[in-house]
Amino acid sequence: MNLKKVLIALLLLPLVALGGVNLKNGNFYITYTDIIVPGGDHDLEVTRTYNAKSIENGWFGFGWGSLYETKLVVSADGSVVVIENGSGAQTRFVPKEAVNVESASKKIVEAMKKKEPMSESAVQALITRLNNDAEIRQAYSKKYNVETKLADGTTLYSNDRGIQTIVKEKDGYKRSNSDGRTDFFDNDGKLTKITDKNGYAILFEYKANQVTAIKDTQAKQILLEWYADGKIKSASSAGDKKTNYTYDPKGNLIQSVDVGGNSYKYEYDGNHNLTTITYVDNSKMHIKYDKNSFATEVVERNGESTKYKYENNPKNPDLHYWTTVSKKPADGPESVSRYEYEIKSKPDGQQYTYRIATELDGIKTETIYSECCSLPLKITRGKDVTTFEYNAKGLLTKKTSTKGEFVQLDYDDKINKITKVVNNEGWTTFQYDKTGNLSKAVNSSGKSVLLIYDRAGKITKMIDQEKNDEKSRRTLSFKYNSMGKPVEIEMENVGIINVAYDNYGEIKKVESKAGAKMALQVTQAFQSLLSIVKPAGVNLNM
Repeated sequence: MNLKKVLIALLLLPLVALGGVNLKNGNFYITYTDIIVPGGDHDLEVTRTYNAKSIENGWFGFGWGSLYETKLVVSADGSVVVIENGSGAQTRFVPKEAVNVESASKKIVEAMKKKEPMSESAVQALITRLNNDAEIRQAYSKKYNVETKLADGTTLYSNDRGIQTIVKEKDGYKRSNSDGRTDFFDNDGKLTKITDKNGYAILFEYKANQVTAIKDTQAKQILLEWYADGKIKSASSAGDKKTNYTYDPKGNLIQSVDVGGNSYKYEYDGNHNLTTITYVDNSKMHIKYDKNSFATEVVERNGESTKYKYENNPKNPDLHYWTTVSKKPADGPESVSRYEYEIKSKPDGQQYTYRIATELDGIKTETIYSECCSLPLKITRGKDVTTFEYNAKGLLTKKTSTKGEFVQLDYDDKINKITKVVNNEGWTTFQYDKTGNLSKAVNSSGKSVLLIYDRAGKITKMIDQEKNDEKSRRTLSFKYNSMGKPVEIEMENVGIINVAYDNYGEIKKVESKAGAKMALQVTQAFQSLLSIVKPAGVNLNM
């Protein structure tokens, strides 16, 4: 067993550029990371995502967005919408009591009438439309600058992407996630700070409404230069080469160069839809669209083609539709799959996916989702049926299937993390420290794991043991460098592993006098740990 490979597999996660087509709305998306500044236990980076369906003209031009462009908007109905990445999905927060959609719709129409005359029939038709669609209400609120003032201390809730809250504060808004991450926005909705449960923070320095520096609490920074038209010109960090961005007169990003010198060129159609990406080796990705900017074909760099056909129920085209995907590898037979969507509306007009039916390689699957949180209630795959139950917070409490599978979960009421899992194989209990890090896990077979952390939330010691067997006890100790990477791993009574890294945080050298024996013991210890914490989906933060 290669010791270096073991360490890489266990301690490092690969950086993957994601891309594809959203089968529900036909949106083509792709993500690139241009600069990574390693150090401490978090990397600081600039990552941008293109969304063909986005109409936003942001830091990187039409359709592109980044984490740091995430913004908050207050709607006329008193809800708050967070636009993720500045151009991506929208997360809607509402008060516990129902929003007054009728009042909000009338406020929007009154603002419109001040700018353009409207007949009474047009007014009534628009009010009906606004009452029944939260997204349209939000769009018109933004367009005509209609919003509701929220009092300090107001709390709003969302279960769209896990349990989240937003609290209105004197200086802006605080968004809290169940994983301990908190986002802060000023009163204009601009992102000002991101923190995690262990005290790590990313902060933004603004000058004339433009971010000039992105800094963190571990002394890392990324400096941004801007063109006069509000587009990013370059991003750099101390000792690193600059990224560079070039735009056409229409505001489209046409070339980017990352810190590694890799150049990417982009071409667009008249609607700002990205149609061609040219890579360093001159290979190309091609994307085609229909008149509504739905991606109809993506041809990968290797020649693999995927086509998308969009159809709907003519009796209910906006709420019942399907996508057929035909995939043709460069070599091999074509495969065809189908994805069907049925949409419903909540009382306040917010839409949610009620049903998804798929057919992949002849296997049909149907999933029914909840109204409150868009979580699966029932999955039918062939003759097998799986059902799910949740608590009031939208956390899974029970899962059963006709195949006899059973899972029941209990949670800590304060931190919303799993404290006990019971399934067909037995039970596992979990304990956490005051910051929400897993500190102890024990299962019904007697296996136990104890974890000790430093102030930054990094594991410093791990002890695992089989039931009442002192001889089976393994103790692993970890020491980290200034970049937050483990440089020394010691197993009690076995040996020490020393790990060296390059300037970019990649493993350069692994040394151990204990050799293969040490590698095997480390691997077994990690496998034991992962097996016992797997039911809780615990992130070990290493």
